[in-house]
Amino acid sequence: MLTATAYYSFVTFAHFNDEAGLDLLILAGTSATTAIAALVIWRIVASLNVSVLRIELLNGLVQLLMLLNVLFYHMVHYEPAKLVYFPLLAVAFAMSSVTQRSLIISVATAIAGMILVIMLASPSSIGPYVFISIATAVTAIGLSNFLRGVIEREVGARLKTEAAMRESRRMAEANARLANADFLTGLPNRRQFMQSLSTMVEARQGVIVGLIDLDGFKGINDAFGHGAGDRVLIEVARRLSEIMPAEGLVARIGGDEFGLLMPGQHDALAVLTGAEQVLIAIRTPFELGNAVAQISGSMGLADAHPDDTAESVLDRADYAAYEAKHHNNGGVIVFSEQHLADIQQTRQTERALLQADFETEIVPAFQPIVDARTGLVCGFEALARWTSAELGPVSPARFIPVAERLGLVPRITERMVRHALDLVAQLPDPLRVSVNLSVHDLASAETMRRLSDILAATPGGPSRLDFEITETAVMRDIDEANQALLILLAHGARISLNDFGTGHSSLSRVQKLPLDRIKIDRSFVANIQTDRASQAIVKTTLDLCQNLGISCVVEGAETLEQVNALRKLGAVLFQGYYFSRPLTADAALASLSVRHVA
Repeated sequence: MLTATAYYSFVTFAHFNDEAGLDLLILAGTSATTAIAALVIWRIVASLNVSVLRIELLNGLVQLLMLLNVLFYHMVHYEPAKLVYFPLLAVAFAMSSVTQRSLIISVATAIAGMILVIMLASPSSIGPYVFISIATAVTAIGLSNFLRGVIEREVGARLKTEAAMRESRRMAEANARLANADFLTGLPNRRQFMQSLSTMVEARQGVIVGLIDLDGFKGINDAFGHGAGDRVLIEVARRLSEIMPAEGLVARIGGDEFGLLMPGQHDALAVLTGAEQVLIAIRTPFELGNAVAQISGSMGLADAHPDDTAESVLDRADYAAYEAKHHNNGGVIVFSEQHLADIQQTRQTERALLQADFETEIVPAFQPIVDARTGLVCGFEALARWTSAELGPVSPARFIPVAERLGLVPRITERMVRHALDLVAQLPDPLRVSVNLSVHDLASAETMRRLSDILAATPGGPSRLDFEITETAVMRDIDEANQALLILLAHGARISLNDFGTGHSSLSRVQKLPLDRIKIDRSFVANIQTDRASQAIVKTTLDLCQNLGISCVVEGAETLEQVNALRKLGAVLFQGYYFSRPLTADAALASLSVRHVA
């Protein structure tokens, strides 16, 4: 169109040099109209979303004006040599036609114009022009179709390329969403949570990190199935999303763990109030078809410091959540300076324990078990004691959990078994020594094999050795525990159930265990003189042991009043500070001649 505008503008000015009067008016007016029309149509097509039919009509208008230019010229100045303009128009029309229909019409119109001019000006010379017309039509249509095919292939290839690029972008965006979203709840996942936390921490504008561990969720899966568990997780996600302000973020970062990010500086009271609202939302019962289930959540909170990384502030929130889970179940704990001191102490303990020489630093202490009827010692429990070369004496309450986490408990157990066998060899028959087994020991086939080798290498000794297990260790997998205990029983050792009453075992499960002794946990002894519930539990346990034909030891007896109250309930065997603290091996042997008064 712009070419036509330029050409017919030039033609218009040329007419002013060559024509005059009416001829100038007709020819210059037609060429000027054509130039203006081509320019206007170009602007319309370029700026508006015009349909194919409208483009076809507008293009046809310009072609008609171009044809009129040639027709009018031949009417004014018939020149046979310039009849070539008609074939040229036919080719030009063919190249610019939008559709096959407009192609045929425009070519036919151009040829018809040439025939018309010849018939009017020189009918006798029509013959050769018929062949010229046919050749023009064939050439124009053929050339147009060839170019159209080339253009269509190029356009098609470009469209396919653009479509492939769009699909690639769509897939990339979809993959990015999948990579950053939890498939079940639709919340951001751990990856997106960490990315957002990193951005907020690097901004140094402050952020509160909250981690929530659902309490009781496993029970829903066990009781109602995993489908019900999924519905609970989806509902928890919805509730948390409703509570969280628009600038915050809620993510599912684990199976039953959720993370919260609250950017900015926040008042401590407002944070605790918001945390309590979150926990209330989680405690609200869940409708599961015809059933109703209820869970709770334990939450840890930590705020970012200026020198923090995403990992460091998350570690603090995780520690606070762990503390809430184990010491404030269903509540919220905010990470404090005391927690920081505890972490530093734990890391110090870890480092020292990893570098410890177990042969010289880990030693046993033997606490006597006393028969109150005679006042004499009837056995001992071997307890691990650690005197670190770096830290000095370290409490078992401090180093045993660290050893469990580092996987060092089996080494400690093996050492205690060897020392217990050494003491058994020096004790008169039938006195016995007990050693604690952890859940890690029972779950490790390699540990049980090594213990079996130690027992096999000590003829006679294993028959006077007791292995103490906790309810928690057994109930985690009672079948696995039974298999492990049978290995020890095969060597003549006996099994005691330690800390009875603090776990979740039922009497039916206790009966399935190969037990020779039950030890009542010290938590029931502290208020035994006045606490009716403790009295009932102790009495029931003593009766259970009598009915099963096994012995029962009461742990944690520290005062005469406690001992007297327990004896009234039927207790006979005691272990506690009232009778004796843990002793060295030599002191333990010396205690055999001591009669304890109860």
